[in-house]
Amino acid sequence: MEGFLTRIFLNNTVKQWLVSAAFILGGFAAGKICSLVMHAILRHLCRKTKTDLDDVLISVLGRPLGITVFLVGIGVGIQGLSVHETVDLWIGRALESLFIGVIAWAVSRILKTMISRRTPSSSPWGTETDVRPLLRKFCNTVIWLIAGTLILRSLGYNVSALMAGLGLGGAALALASKDTLSNFFGSITVFVDRPFRLNDRIKIGAYDGIITEMGIRTSKLRTQENRTVFIPNSLFASSPIENISAAPNIKVTQTFNLKAENGPDKIEKAIGILKDICSTLPGLDGIPQAELVSLGGANCQASLIFYVSRQADYSETLSRVNLTILRRFAEAEISLG
Repeated sequence: MEGFLTRIFLNNTVKQWLVSAAFILGGFAAGKICSLVMHAILRHLCRKTKTDLDDVLISVLGRPLGITVFLVGIGVGIQGLSVHETVDLWIGRALESLFIGVIAWAVSRILKTMISRRTPSSSPWGTETDVRPLLRKFCNTVIWLIAGTLILRSLGYNVSALMAGLGLGGAALALASKDTLSNFFGSITVFVDRPFRLNDRIKIGAYDGIITEMGIRTSKLRTQENRTVFIPNSLFASSPIENISAAPNIKVTQTFNLKAENGPDKIEKAIGILKDICSTLPGLDGIPQAELVSLGGANCQASLIFYVSRQADYSETLSRVNLTILRRFAEAEISLG
């Protein structure tokens, strides 16, 4: 048995290979155990704490921690082997690159989970906008760009020289992709200025609809005709935006032609009916305004201004108001022109 363990295979004894394999398998097992401990024991203990931050960390760090322990086991196992310098160098670089990738993956998962768990009302940008999908994409892009740079450096590339070499190419690329860059900075403008949030109804240019999704380059707007329009984010930085959903109510202005033959008393009664209806019906806000705005030979024109509550169904409320006006005018024998 001793002779078998001392046999040389690829510049290492069988014993060295077995010890190395034991460290690697042990690292794999230890990684699995760490992951299970975090999910089964620590996660249960963290549920008893007041804050949910530890719950988030435990739920997303289990798998990255297990992979990290496994990589450590591989590194320790390979250290006990006698390999060529070049092979040893590239194995070390590969393990370092994988370690950087795991760290980036863990940070990305933490940020993604924490951003997703925040509700719009508790988010740092308030209730005016919800750009969590955009923020997740932006953070994920930045993390992996940094990780990619560190991996290139760990693999032996001169990152500074590479950046300098890409300088001129980057300038040319920036000129060629100026529209893409303007769209990206338009999305940043939305994040900073918070002109709207997801599911808000807005008007921008010739489009009127509901924002259903925000991306780094374009955003989706569903129009009143139930069509999807892709809006370049650069328009948000260069065009006026009317946020209809942000208003506490919607102003409605209507005109009525009252026949002159109704007489002054009935016309005055009609003005009172208009004010009374808009003061008592549900779904309306504010103080209604009703006036006789013009006189004519056959008709007199009355104007009515009222406000539909943001929480009410606009079409249903408008229909209810008009039907009630028709019914009350018929009961009072007031003729419309």
